[in-house]
Amino acid sequence: MHSVTRSGPLNIYRLEFCRRPLSSSLIEGSGYHGLMTLRQRRAPARRLTAGQRARQLANLANGTTLLGLGLARAAGTAISRGPRGLVIAAGYRWRLPHAGAFAMGNVVICRYSAEQLAANAALLGHEEKHCTQYACCLGLPFLPLYFLAAGWSHLRTGDPASANFLERLAGLEAGGYVDNRTPRPAPRGAGGREVNHGRGEFQDHHGDGNRNGRGAA
Repeated sequence: MHSVTRSGPLNIYRLEFCRRPLSSSLIEGSGYHGLMTLRQRRAPARRLTAGQRARQLANLANGTTLLGLGLARAAGTAISRGPRGLVIAAGYRWRLPHAGAFAMGNVVICRYSAEQLAANAALLGHEEKHCTQYACCLGLPFLPLYFLAAGWSHLRTGDPASANFLERLAGLEAGGYVDNRTPRPAPRGAGGREVNHGRGEFQDHHGDGNRNGRGAA
């Protein structure tokens, strides 16, 4: 703040700045951010790599990202921009699918808050790999391929993830699964058995307890 006074016949203006101290609310806490410009408040966005941009455009072109956004909107989730070209749809409450998080195109839909998902880098990375798989499968063909792989896994191991090659490529542990491959008779002519690496109990990254083999899709 300042005041302007007129001094002398030559109409010279003298600026007298007020010496009143700034309120502490403008310096500390949220008041400080009120003094910041919009550009200062925004965190610098990282540019997408060529691969991330290609995935984003591929899933937009093949329609799966739009389908994911439509599902997220219908389910009443909170949609926000995520890292690396992803879209986060938080607070999913529909019963199906039975997963804490799943991907559709470049949209990651989860039952957690966006902050909880962002804090769980392993789970977010797992879902990001599924987003890449959508792009590699040209979109919607990913879904029947995933269900076939899940059915095969269930027949072989008793759960839909352990022998599901799409889940294995995305990372079982990162998705909240334990490798539950059990010894089964090898096909005729083969020379061995599959290895039993675990007992198949779902490890919930957020500790809220899901013990029915339900992980991230």
